[in-house]
Amino acid sequence: MQKSNQATLPQPRDPFQTLFSRLFGDAAPEFFGAVESAGAPRTNIAENETAYELSFELPGLDEKDIHVHMQDHTLTITAERKDQRETTGKRWHRVEHRYGQFARTISLPQDAANTGIEAVYQKGVLVVTVPKAPESRPTKIQVRGN
Repeated sequence: MQKSNQATLPQPRDPFQTLFSRLFGDAAPEFFGAVESAGAPRTNIAENETAYELSFELPGLDEKDIHVHMQDHTLTITAERKDQRETTGKRWHRVEHRYGQFARTISLPQDAANTGIEAVYQKGVLVVTVPKAPESRPTKIQVRGN
């Protein structure tokens, strides 16, 4: 096979990825058992003027098996799904459900507050709302005439 002599042009930067990297940083370690990122829960991240909203797909868990921690603007979700399959008298041909411990860690911007965080788990989705610090929220200032 012959090697091409064409120069490779640099790929244009995706402005949305650049914005995401600036807001949430490049470091977001993900763990699931021995597999690095394959088993981490899928996550949606949104924001409005007053808060960040992060939702995690965590089907088949009880609330007591999910733990949410915030420290130094880093949100960590840990959970464990126990393997409760009945094995007596059965020979399993395929097991695709994920079992074991896993975690997802996300670095939040500096304006994320460390207090007032809410976590609600419903229908297999954990929604964590992290308020923005009051001093970082936009303030409307009334303009008056003399």
